[in-house]
Parts: sequence; C-alpha cells; structure tokens
Amino acid sequence: MKRCAILVFLLFSAVVMAQKPSASSDFVFANYLIGSSLKDEAVVLLHEIPSDGDSISFMKGYAYYSTQQLDSAIRHLTDVGSHSALYNESRFYAALSAAHKGTYVEAASLLSALPLDADSSLQSLRHFELCGLNLLQRDYAQFDLNYALLDINDYRYSDEAAALQRIRNELGRQRKSPLLAACLSTVVPGLGKVYAGNIGQGVASFLTIGSLTAITAENASKAGWDNWKTILFGSLASVFYIGNIYGSAVSVRVSMENFEQQQDVQILYNIHIPIRNNFRR
Repeated sequence: MKRCAILVFLLFSAVVMAQKPSASSDFVFANYLIGSSLKDEAVVLLHEIPSDGDSISFMKGYAYYSTQQLDSAIRHLTDVGSHSALYNESRFYAALSAAHKGTYVEAASLLSALPLDADSSLQSLRHFELCGLNLLQRDYAQFDLNYALLDINDYRYSDEAAALQRIRNELGRQRKSPLLAACLSTVVPGLGKVYAGNIGQGVASFLTIGSLTAITAENASKAGWDNWKTILFGSLASVFYIGNIYGSAVSVRVSMENFEQQQDVQILYNIHIPIRNNFRR
C-alpha cells in the first residue's frame, strides 16, 4: 500500500512537471527517485520527458548510469553542453559508464576532453580516475606516472588511492602459470591443482590416479599386460592422468581470471566513490 501511494505521488508529480517544465524541479525530483532506490521508476518517468536541456540530459544519463544501462547513460551524459554547470560532472560519469562497459580508451578520451586547466582539484580527480583506468588495462607504468601526480592526502580519494595502490601491487605480482601447473601434474599427479590452490582436489587426484596405477601394475604382474583387467584399469589410469594434467592448467587459468575479475570490481568501486564525494549526487 505504501509503495502504491509513493508511485501515485510520483506519477502525479511527473504530470505536473510535464505541464510546467522546470529544469530545477526535474533535477530535484529525479534525485529523489534515485535516492529512494526507485531507480527503475526514475528511468521510466524520465524517458517520457524530452531531452531539451542540459539538466534533463544529465538526469537521464545519471539515471541510466545508476541502473547500469551504460550505452544510454553515455549518450545522454555526452549531450550536456560544455557551457553547462553540469558539464564536468557529466563527463566524469560518462567516463565511469565507459569503464563499466570495458571501453577504456573511450573512458580515457572522455576524461581528456575535460577543460580543467583552471581547476587543479578536478585535474587531480581526473588523474585519480586515469589511475583506475590504467589498472583496468593492466598498464602499471602509466599507473605509476598518474599516481605520482596525485595528492594522496586529498580527502576525496585518499582511502581509495591507497586501495588502488594495494590492488596494483597484488596484480603486479608474479602470476601463476597454467603451463607450470600442467608440468607439475605431469610429474606428480595432483600437484598442479595444489599449486592452483585446490589442495583437496590435488590430494583426491593423487589418490585416484595412484590407486588405479597400483591396481594396473599388480594385475599386470599376475595376469600379464594383455589381460582385460590390466587394460581396463590401465586405460582408466591414463584417462585420469591426462585429465588431471589438463584440469590443473584450467584450474590455474580460472583461478587467475576470477581473481582479476574481483580486482576489476574493486577498481570500479574505488573510482566511483571520489566522483560521488566530489559532486555529492
């Protein structure tokens, strides 16, 4: 019932604003929707309002960014004119949207287009965002260059800058090798999975292959290598042995991919916070 009442109020307000357009009232209303966790409703209502001004374009772009409709977010945010007071903010959020999409060159281009010569604080914020993009691209040399330009005591991003530096150190460490994992499991079955961090799987592989190999050898010594039991257990041992080598390489690759994806999520989170703090959306 309470939710229905809220929606009725929102629809009524949308009708009133459509009859009496006001950029400032639209701006406040859209912020209310998004701030009240009614982001999808904000997108629906804003969709009905023509994008005939910078404020409306920004609100639509920000609403789409909030709901991760990234292509639409970038389109509307980049419609904000360079003369607008919302221009810098719109470009930062457009760059964030491009970063979430994985189009890092586009994100860097949006940041580089900002006319920040007269505002050193926003220049510093841009360098921070570029640090995040550098990490997402695994460009550690460029990250170090941009990081050196930061004021790491800046309250807007001091904690996030430290977090990015930690992530940079973790990503820059020696990566585990799928080839090495395969070689280890070739020498000792299961050792490659232990190297990948799957100790239980490694032990299970060692015991399974070791048992099958022992049964094969024992049966061969008693009944010969051409005995059907010897052939059966020998074939099973070979299948598990080869599968273990391949599985060890895959385990390392999947483990590294999951680790890097988790780091990317952390990077995107950390580069969002300072923009939010700076513009207090």
